[in-house]
Amino acid sequence: MSEQESSSPSDVGILLPPTPIPPPQEDSTLPHPRHVDDQVDATATKLFHGFNFSVVEDGRDDDDDDDDDDDDEEEDSEDDDDDDDDDDDEEEEIDRGDESEDIMDIMPQYMVQRVDKLQELNTARDKILEDYLVERAQLEKKFSDLYAPLYNRRMDIVTGELDTEIEAQAITNAKKSEENEEEVNDGDAAEEKISGIPQFWICAMGHMEQVAELVTEQDVDCLEHCINITCEDHEGGMGFTLKFYFAPNPYFSNDVLTKSYEIPNLLFSDEPILKLVKGCVIDWKPGRCLTHREVKKKQRSKSGSRAGQIRTVTKLERCDSFFHFFIPPRMPCLDDMDEDAADAIEEAFDHDYDVAQAFRCHLIPKAVLWFTGEALEEGLETDDENDDCDVEKNGSSSPSASAAATADSLEL
Repeated sequence: MSEQESSSPSDVGILLPPTPIPPPQEDSTLPHPRHVDDQVDATATKLFHGFNFSVVEDGRDDDDDDDDDDDDEEEDSEDDDDDDDDDDDEEEEIDRGDESEDIMDIMPQYMVQRVDKLQELNTARDKILEDYLVERAQLEKKFSDLYAPLYNRRMDIVTGELDTEIEAQAITNAKKSEENEEEVNDGDAAEEKISGIPQFWICAMGHMEQVAELVTEQDVDCLEHCINITCEDHEGGMGFTLKFYFAPNPYFSNDVLTKSYEIPNLLFSDEPILKLVKGCVIDWKPGRCLTHREVKKKQRSKSGSRAGQIRTVTKLERCDSFFHFFIPPRMPCLDDMDEDAADAIEEAFDHDYDVAQAFRCHLIPKAVLWFTGEALEEGLETDDENDDCDVEKNGSSSPSASAAATADSLEL
């Protein structure tokens, strides 16, 4: 319907309600829109608006203001309803929490009896787990004792204690293979013999990324005096201690440097929980400290009786060194620590533990393979095999069902 048609008087009898609306008089106002049907309200508004009565227009303005006020009240009412709904949701969440906490209270008695039986089974399982941990700790110690003589003999080979024995064995083997013994001896006499295997441990450490990144150029000469590294598990499998043995050297007077970790759940497959980490004090000889260096600075007094005088002050500055490994991270006061500091401390402990595990699980058991670089090559081959396996799985419609499970064997 057009604007012109909506203002035609012939349409009034059709669109307005049965009770006729009197024609507009002076000082009259339109009925409030709330008392008129929506369709009639819209039509009447257009109709009287076409008459251009100023009084009617003022009345519509007042009604619009009233409508705005009503809309505001409705919005406030809706906001209150939303708040009430939020409160109801919170109460429902609390009720759900109560239900989860008191689930045994709402269960039928016959079902409670069944749950009690399940708890008895869980208790029995915990008892078996305790026996397992005891026996596993004993088994770990049993084989650790079997490894110890082999590791001691490895140290004797590295330090040269078995040079004569090994040479004699080589001559015996040469005779058995009908080789010329004189040629063998002449070849050995052509060059001066070196005792043992120098730089054995520093070469092995240099091939392992987690450890090599800690070693600086200044550390190499000192680590050449390392003659053995061992790991001793604590009683009950509650942790372990790393021991680094050194020959007499010009850097420190310690015969052995230690780093111990107390880990109550070491034998579990869960993430380890570090209870305590202990390092040791390195007795550096004068001027040979690798973790700190002395720096002399000149300072001028600004006040007092010595104002203007210059004095020399000696300070210690931290240097990058592998030997910081024996100084474990310190846990600051938790009350004064922000989130960034907590993350930094957690990262420091994680990295420290990764280095310890690199020694315990890889470097110590397979030292000779890390010395020759074979362990590094094996790791690269394993990565390549995993990559090939991933490519085969992603590129083929039928996934490969091959799986390999191998146990780490003892390597000297």
